[in-house]
Amino acid sequence: LNARIARFPKPYVALMEGIVMGGGVGVSAHASLRIVTERSRVAMPETGIGFVPDVGGTHLLAAAPGELGTHLALTGRSVGAADALLCGLADHYVPTRRLPELTEALAASATAHEVARTVRSFSEEPPAGELAAQRDWIDACYAADTVEEIVRRLQDSATPAAVDTAAELAARSPLALKVTLAAVRRAARLGSLEAVLDQEFRVSGRIREEPDFVEGVRARIIDKDGSPQWKPATLAEVDDSAVARFFAPLGPGEQELGLAPGAPAGGTA
Repeated sequence: LNARIARFPKPYVALMEGIVMGGGVGVSAHASLRIVTERSRVAMPETGIGFVPDVGGTHLLAAAPGELGTHLALTGRSVGAADALLCGLADHYVPTRRLPELTEALAASATAHEVARTVRSFSEEPPAGELAAQRDWIDACYAADTVEEIVRRLQDSATPAAVDTAAELAARSPLALKVTLAAVRRAARLGSLEAVLDQEFRVSGRIREEPDFVEGVRARIIDKDGSPQWKPATLAEVDDSAVARFFAPLGPGEQELGLAPGAPAGGTA
């Protein structure tokens, strides 16, 4: 579905109003025209529940300027309109009060050119965001090759927001953090959305089998005690080989997603 949205030949206009997270990003941020409002909160918050960004989320975040996508992927933070535009998750800002008028005008637009022109005519400058002013410490800290080094740089930063972020990452699943960083880095090299979706299919299927996913859902969504007991409990306990196995081709009898050219088309690896 996410790949078909991205390649759909007709204009696909997404009104990213209110909370747009996880699967909501998948059905909107791959659209040809993506509109945010002052009420938009856009995020891929998976690391908070011991999971990893999917639905093409690592493809989108890998394409964000500098290390902004890495920052959002690891922390799972939500962003408003201006920051969604900055990160390439949206294209236009339209105030909520104008959405009914916009949808009516879109319904009367007969061609792709008219649709694009209609959206542009409603587009305005969004309220100021936060990330542009934080690029220096975000780019410097998240350029590191490992989660451990990212956390160390954040802790050693002279910027209070960076130190706070280090504490925020300490509450995330160590396994999810390491797999997510690898997924975003690999997505940048894979290039196409289809290849990234194939990768995410492998990773998400495997991480669902880990105890952190069940524990994260319990602590954040069901019991809401906010105290997940991650296994492994520390970054040091998650080695490179543990991370690499999430990206290996699926084994005999397991079906690959097979969207990328040359990939097994739903067959076995």
